[in-house]
Amino acid sequence: MSYQSSVRERLGRRIAGEIALSDTPGATMRLWRERFRLPQIVLADHLGISPSVISDYESGRRKSPGTSTIRRFVLALIELDEQNGGQVVSAFIRLMDVSLVDLNIVLAMSDFSTPITIKEFAEKLKCTIKTGKELLDKEIYGYTLVDVERAVKELDSDAFLKLFGATTERCLLFTKVNTGRAPMIAIKSQEFKPTMVILHGVLDIDRLALELSDQMQIPLAVSKIGSIESLVKELQNIESS
Repeated sequence: MSYQSSVRERLGRRIAGEIALSDTPGATMRLWRERFRLPQIVLADHLGISPSVISDYESGRRKSPGTSTIRRFVLALIELDEQNGGQVVSAFIRLMDVSLVDLNIVLAMSDFSTPITIKEFAEKLKCTIKTGKELLDKEIYGYTLVDVERAVKELDSDAFLKLFGATTERCLLFTKVNTGRAPMIAIKSQEFKPTMVILHGVLDIDRLALELSDQMQIPLAVSKIGSIESLVKELQNIESS
């Protein structure tokens, strides 16, 4: 089995497991379909079924899917993404890169069972919104907390850039930030973008960081939470709420 096949299988098992173990499997199916940015009609056409069938599963009108249905659903997500260039699968593969966690570069990350709006997320983390206030109703599906200082010291340039592209419909939080300039430039260079960016520990935001945020239509916020430990604790509280 090739490396690419191996990581696809790993991601597929993760998606299938989340659906099978969910108290609301239909809602979890919708979550993953939206993460892959697939309209119901496109997914239904690939599966050879009516869009109403997918709608019924996602709304809970149809009973929980069996293992064969989940398998077909997961394979369809991956196959359709590959036909579109494989961007979503590639991003999740990078997000699942254990080495970044081992290096303590990724300090925390999680996916939500149900999405949360940017506004709600920012309020829970005591944030001041700097840009993108008109986008606060957009939803995020998870977060990744990155130690920028360690990332700069321990990653080569290619790995450093991949780190910032390792996200889909998520919030990227950066701690130990000086001005926010470096992470926003790195995000700008990536085709795949986060839905929101939060800076932690920043003293003075660079004007270019604010301009790039506006250009990319990515809300930028600053968390007022004092320590990294307190920030991680608040993130964990969001997961459990």
